[in-house]
Amino acid sequence: MKKALALMLVLTLSLSLLAGCGGSPAASPAPDSGAQAAPAASQEPAPASGGRRVVMVIPQSLGDSGPMDSLKQNLEKAAGEFDLDTSIYEALEPSQHEEVVRTFAREGVDMIICAMPTMVEALKAVAPEFPDTKFCMVFPLEEIEMDNVVCVDFATWEGYYLCGVLAGHMTKVNKAGHVIGAEQSALIANYNAFKAGGKSVNPDFDVLLSNANSFDDPAKGKEAAISLIDQGCDLIITDCAATAMGVIEAGEEKGVFIIGDSSPHNEISPAVVLADTMTQFGPAMYSVVSEFANGSFSPGTHFSTLAEGGIGITVSPLISEHLSAEDKAAFDEGVADVEAVSEKIKAGELTVERNIQK
Repeated sequence: MKKALALMLVLTLSLSLLAGCGGSPAASPAPDSGAQAAPAASQEPAPASGGRRVVMVIPQSLGDSGPMDSLKQNLEKAAGEFDLDTSIYEALEPSQHEEVVRTFAREGVDMIICAMPTMVEALKAVAPEFPDTKFCMVFPLEEIEMDNVVCVDFATWEGYYLCGVLAGHMTKVNKAGHVIGAEQSALIANYNAFKAGGKSVNPDFDVLLSNANSFDDPAKGKEAAISLIDQGCDLIITDCAATAMGVIEAGEEKGVFIIGDSSPHNEISPAVVLADTMTQFGPAMYSVVSEFANGSFSPGTHFSTLAEGGIGITVSPLISEHLSAEDKAAFDEGVADVEAVSEKIKAGELTVERNIQK
């Protein structure tokens, strides 16, 4: 039975393997929505191109105009620059993850890239079985200590420090709120950096932390935000993914400024969203693949930084027209400070501490 299941999986992989970067079938036409469609499936794995073989396994669909498409585009970039034989496989069901990764390892793939926290357990199960295969885990939210595994995480605390600089200028009561989706060390580091950034321009700046205990429940986000507003916060930053939509809703209802996380929210709420943190998954992954292609592999966790373009902050281009003269003056001054501090961090003149102590 196990042999039959393994054979069925190999056939499934062969039929479903997404087209590699270069020398592979053409992409199917984009859907009407404008989202990039997944490449057409090849009937069998792409033949070797003379370069080493790199496969990326992702738990979400391509065409998201976000992290998955960014990873795809940067894998294509690496393929063209370093003569790599690359392909992408969408393992959309968690039950697939471990055996899909294991099957590619058995095929002798040189590097297997996995993405997102939901794939961590699969990688941790398979990597020890194949010590000669290199693995890259993008955005694991934990450290994986194996000699053949490199983790790509993000120095998001640098972006939160910049958001703190802006918040320190915008608050009138010197009190901001911070809604997180879970009490994880990475998110506590962001909270501490946000507070430090605010205090760098406003010594009286303080931050109240609220844990919504969810990354996909807007109702909990709204509840957390209203509680923070009732405690006197006049600005809230989010670190809770989809839960942030509820925080934004609360900000609209209560007239409180919001700084969002991970992707732009200014078009959703142009009158209250000041800025958003940004995480560039593709460029960070590209750095690891380029090192691998050049004969280097450094196991452990690599935090992609502001200087590398892995993280950043996007200031809303829509908020100014909704601001009073007083708020606009504070906003303009804050944005100027954010730009100046950003350059100092990139130049190494300012180091933002990763403080995970609550």
